[in-house]
Amino acid sequence: MRKRLSYANVTATLALVFAMSGGALAANHYLITSTKQINPSVLKKLTGKPGPGGPAGATGPGGPAGATGPGGPAGATGPQGPGGAPGAPGSAVAYAYVEGSKPVTFSAAKNVTAVSEVIGSPGAYCIAVSVPFQNVTGITDLLGGGDGVTVSANIAIAPLEIAAKACPAGTSVIVETGDEKESKATNFWVSFN
Repeated sequence: MRKRLSYANVTATLALVFAMSGGALAANHYLITSTKQINPSVLKKLTGKPGPGGPAGATGPGGPAGATGPGGPAGATGPQGPGGAPGAPGSAVAYAYVEGSKPVTFSAAKNVTAVSEVIGSPGAYCIAVSVPFQNVTGITDLLGGGDGVTVSANIAIAPLEIAAKACPAGTSVIVETGDEKESKATNFWVSFN
């Protein structure tokens, strides 16, 4: 059978060619490359529901410590606490607070039995102690005239002062108060160890 070109064949071939090129053109023109090209209501219907959450991951290492912040304001003063228990007894075997101005007196004493001024020597004191001791220390009372004044003690001259009748019998030590220039009467603490 011999093939012939007919009007119908040509028309059918042209229609097929135009149909194929138009479809390709339409496919290229309406190609979706972004979700912005889809209507939001349609896109919402296309989106699935979220799945269940996965297990929690391991805790990561702690970060470095931050800088110290500024101090806060001082708090209110709290109530006074209860008094403490009495302390252990001190090591002094004897002590006294001597008021060196005339008349010479002593108070707050332990095992000190008498204090008097050395006759003719202001700022020198005869002190009698009722217990044995090795050392004598003294300190002036700044509020009782002792600013810049020191205290010195001499055990060796006590018998000499007793013999000269400058101190009464039973005097254990001579204590002097003063500065480097002269003796000065002042209030002082004296302790014996």
